[in-house]
Amino acid sequence: MTFLRQTAQRIFDTHGPSLRDVWVILPTRRAVSVFLDELAALSDRPFLAPHALAVDDFITQAAGVQLIDSVSLLFDLYDVFREIDPLVEFEQFIGWASVLLADFDRIDQYLISPNELFSYLTAAKTLERWQVDMPSTAKPITETPGTARYFKLFENLQTAYHALHERLNEQGLAYRGMAYRLLAQNVESLIRDNLIYERVYFVGFNALSRAEEHIIRVLVDAQKAELIWDADQYYMDDRRQEAGEFLRRYKENGWFFSKQNHADLAQQANNLLGSEKNIRVVGVPNASMQTKVAGKIYSEWQQAGHTGPGTNSGRSPKTAIVLADETLLVPVLYALDENVTDLNVTMGLSLRSSLMFTLVDTLFEMQRTVHEFRTRDGRDLKIPKFHHRHVVKLLNHPFLKQYERIRGLMWPGEVSPTGEVLSPEPLFQWIAKEIVKNQRVYLTEQEIRELGQDDPLMQVLFTRWPNEEPMKAIRTFYDLIDLLRDVYRTSQDAIEIEYLYLFFTLLKQLEATLERQGSTGDGARNGRHAKAQADVTVRSFRQFLYELIRQTSIPFTSEGKSQLQIMGMLETRALDFDRVIILSVNEGILPQSRKLNSLIPFDIASELFLPTYREQEAVMAYHFYRLLQRASDVVLLYTTSTDAYGSSKGEPSRFIRQLEHELVPRSNGLVRISHPTVRFGRSTDTVVADLTQLRVQKTERIREDLITLLTTKGLYPSYLNQFVSCSMRFYFSRIVNISEEEDIEEKMGAAEFGSWLHKVMERLDLDYRMKSIPIDETIIKNLLEEEFASSMKGRVIESGMNLLLYDLAQKLMLDFQRQQNALPGLTVIGTEQTLETHLTVSVEGRAPIRVRIAGKIDRIEQFGDQIRIVDYKTGKVDLSDKTPTGLTDKLLNDGKEDKMRQLWLYRYLALKNISDYGGLPRDRAKKDIFQAEGMPVEAGFYSFRDVNGGFKTNPVRFGDNDSPAQYIADSEDLLQQLIQRLLDLDEPFKKTDQIEVCQFCDYKGICGR
Repeated sequence: MTFLRQTAQRIFDTHGPSLRDVWVILPTRRAVSVFLDELAALSDRPFLAPHALAVDDFITQAAGVQLIDSVSLLFDLYDVFREIDPLVEFEQFIGWASVLLADFDRIDQYLISPNELFSYLTAAKTLERWQVDMPSTAKPITETPGTARYFKLFENLQTAYHALHERLNEQGLAYRGMAYRLLAQNVESLIRDNLIYERVYFVGFNALSRAEEHIIRVLVDAQKAELIWDADQYYMDDRRQEAGEFLRRYKENGWFFSKQNHADLAQQANNLLGSEKNIRVVGVPNASMQTKVAGKIYSEWQQAGHTGPGTNSGRSPKTAIVLADETLLVPVLYALDENVTDLNVTMGLSLRSSLMFTLVDTLFEMQRTVHEFRTRDGRDLKIPKFHHRHVVKLLNHPFLKQYERIRGLMWPGEVSPTGEVLSPEPLFQWIAKEIVKNQRVYLTEQEIRELGQDDPLMQVLFTRWPNEEPMKAIRTFYDLIDLLRDVYRTSQDAIEIEYLYLFFTLLKQLEATLERQGSTGDGARNGRHAKAQADVTVRSFRQFLYELIRQTSIPFTSEGKSQLQIMGMLETRALDFDRVIILSVNEGILPQSRKLNSLIPFDIASELFLPTYREQEAVMAYHFYRLLQRASDVVLLYTTSTDAYGSSKGEPSRFIRQLEHELVPRSNGLVRISHPTVRFGRSTDTVVADLTQLRVQKTERIREDLITLLTTKGLYPSYLNQFVSCSMRFYFSRIVNISEEEDIEEKMGAAEFGSWLHKVMERLDLDYRMKSIPIDETIIKNLLEEEFASSMKGRVIESGMNLLLYDLAQKLMLDFQRQQNALPGLTVIGTEQTLETHLTVSVEGRAPIRVRIAGKIDRIEQFGDQIRIVDYKTGKVDLSDKTPTGLTDKLLNDGKEDKMRQLWLYRYLALKNISDYGGLPRDRAKKDIFQAEGMPVEAGFYSFRDVNGGFKTNPVRFGDNDSPAQYIADSEDLLQQLIQRLLDLDEPFKKTDQIEVCQFCDYKGICGR
C-alpha cells in the first residue's frame, strides 16, 4: 500500500466523512492531487474534502500575503540599494542580486537573526579587508574602487534587508522566505487561535526549515497538529546512513515523533530490506542515450504486461521516469514510443528549451560580439559589423527557414562570368553560401540587408542595439514576434506557441517595469534616482531577461492518474511507484556537486546552522531511498563519458555504490542488483570494417576514370606526388572527389598566405619586370594591399594574427624584391605559365593512351645564359646539393621526396618543350616562343623563408651524360612506369606506411588514423 493511501485511510478513519475543518499539508501540489484521489476512493458516497494544500501555498495563505513576482522583486531590491548607495550600477547589481535574494530567502526560512548574521558577516569582511592572515613580510594589497565597492556591499546588506522588508510590507507583498518568517512570528494568532484550523496534518516531510519547525511545534503543543512521516528502518537504524539524518534527529528530540509515528516505524516501515526488488544499473556513453534506453525499457514493460514482484495484481503497475537532470525532459518525451499516450509530466518545461530562446540567445550573442571598425579614409567614425558565424547561425535557425519557405524568398539566380547558369535557390541558403564563398568574416547592416533583398525580417534581425538602449531590444523582439506569426500559425506546435506566449508576457512585464522605473525617478525619491531606466543597459537587460527565463517554465496539465509519470527528483516527494527509472545517477548530479551559490561564507553558515551542501546531500539521499522503498523494479541510468557533465567525470553516483555494498548484502537475497550492457544498433551480427588494412581494388570503371583524367586534365606534379606518397589519398582526392566542406577561416591559412604572395609576384612580373619597369617599395605595398582586398575580401587586418601575417608578408616581399633587384642580368620570360607535353603509354589489355603531362610554372626566368624554372615556396625548403643515391627508387616510391619530384618534372617539361618547339611557349597557341635552344635549363625554388639563400636547386641527374635528349628519355621511362602502376588493376589504392605523411592529411579520419 502506498504511503498516501495509508495516510488517506488513517485521516478518513479518524475524522469520518466530515473533513471540512481538517487541513492536510503536503510537500508538493502533485502529492496533494494524488492524496485527494486516494481519499476519494475510500468512499462511494460524496463527502466534504479536507483543505489539502502544498506547503508553500499553505504558508502564504495563512500569512495573508501575496507572493511578489521575480521581476518586481529585483527592481525593488535595486531601488533599495540605490537609496543606500546612489552610485550602484544596475549592470553590476544584476550579477549578484539573485544570489542575495536567495540568501535573504534562506535567512528568513531558518529564522536567522539578521542583525547577528550581518554583523558577523561585516566583521569577517573587515578582517579580510585588514588582511590579518597575510604574512608580515608580504606586500599589502592596494585597495581599488572595485574592492571598495565589494566591501561596501557587505556593509550595506543589513540596511538593505530591513528596507526591503519594510517596502514589501507596505504593499502587502512578500517573497517566499519572508512569508515563512511572517507566519512563524504570528503563528499563534494566525493559526493556533484560528477556529477554522481544527486539525492540521503535515504529511510526508523530511528536512524542515526552522520556520516550519516553529510553526509545527506551536501547533503540536496546542494539540492541533500531527506529523505523518514516511520513513524506513533501513536508514533510521543506521546512523551512518545520511538519508535518515533529519528523521533520526526528530525522533530523538521527541518533539515531532508521536507514539503513532513510533508504532508506524516498528510495524510497517521495513520496505527497503523486507520486499523484493530488482535493480538494474546501466551505464551509457552520453546523456541523450539514457533517454533512448529509458524509452526502450518502458516499452518492454508495456509489452510484458505483467505486474512485477510485490505489486498488487489487481491493478496496473505505476511507473515513474525521474530526471535528476531536468534538461533531459524533451529528449525523454521524444524517446518514448508513439503509442505511449497515457502519461503525465509533473515538472515544468524550461523556456530555455524552446526554439524561441535559441533565436533570442543568438541575437544577443550577435549583438554582444559586434565589432566596430574605423573608416578606411582615416575618419574617426566607427562602423559596426556583425560576425559571420552569428549571421549564418541566425539564417539557419528553423524559424527563419520556415519563414523563408512561407514567404517564398528566393535568390533569382544568374549567369556567372564563365557562362555557367546558376539556378535560383532559397534566399537564406544562398546568403550563407555567399558569405563562405567570398570569405566575408564581418558584414555591415547595409551589406546584410542588400543580400537579404531588404526583407523586413532581415531589417529587424540585423539592426544594431546601442548598449544604453534596452528598449530597442524589446521593440526588436516585438517586431520579431509579429513577423514570425505566420510561422507559428503554420507549424501548429502547441508547446512552441505556449513558449511564445510566456516570452511575450515576460517582455510586457519587463517593458512595464522599465517604464515605471524611468517615470518614478523624480520627486518621489528626492531627485536622486532620475532616469533609472538609463541604468539598464542591453548587457544587464540580457542578464535580467535570462534570469527570468531560467525561472520560467511551461506547467504541464494532464491526467494525474496516468500509468507513466515523468518528474524531477523533488516532485517525487510523498509519491510511490511500482517501477522507477532514474536518469543521470552520476556523482555531481545526484547528489549535486558540493557548491552553494551564496554570499554567506561556509563557516558563518555552519556557525548559524544555515543549510550547507551537507544538508543538501542528506535531503537528496532521503528522496532517493524513499523513492525505492515501495518500488519492485528499479533502473538506474548513468553516463560513463568523462565530458557528459562538466563536474561528474562520468562517475556513477555514490548512491549506486551504497546499494551494491550496503543494501544488497543486508537484504537476504530479496534485493537483486545487476549491471546489464546496452548495445545500440541492429541485433544481428554485422561485420565491422577493418580500417587497419583499408584498401580499394581497382576496377575497369576506376581505370577508365583514371584514363579520362590522364588524357584530358593531365598528370601534374601535385597529382604524382599524391599518388606516390599515399595512393589512398590520390583515390579520395582525384577519383571520388572527396573534399572538405568549405568554411570561413578568419585567420589566413598557410595555403592562402602563399596564394596571396604568388598573386603579388605574378603582378610584379607581368606589369613591371617583363616590361623592364623599376620596382620600388611603394609599388610593392600597394600591390600587397590590392591583392589582399581582392582575394581576402572579408578578412580583417586591423588586429590579431592577420595583422602579424600582413606585416610578415610585407617584410618578406620587400626583402625578396631587394634581393631580386640586386641580381644583374635577370630577365623574367614568363609567369604563371603552364608547360605541357604528351606521352604515349602502353596499357595492358587495351590500346596505348596519349597522356598529357603538365605543370603550372610560377616563373620562367633567364639568369646569365641559364634558363630557370622557378617555383615559389613560403614554407621551409630542404634540398640536397647532390644527386641522391638510389635516385630512381626515390622518384618512384619515396613520398617524402615531393619537392625533388616536382623539380624533376619541371625540368623535364622545359627540356621537352625546347626540344619540340626550339624554345619555351609563352601562350597556349604556342605562337609566342622564347628561343632557348642550346641553353642550359635548371629547376629550383625561391624560398621566402630564406630570401638570402637565393635559387635553391636539386640537380636530378640520371648519369654522367646529362644531355637534354638523355634526360628526356630517362624521365619518360620513369613516367611510363609510374603511369602503368597507376593503371595496374592488380595494384590497389592503399594507405601509406609512412605515418608522418598522415599528420596533415584531410582524409586521416576516414582511414582511422
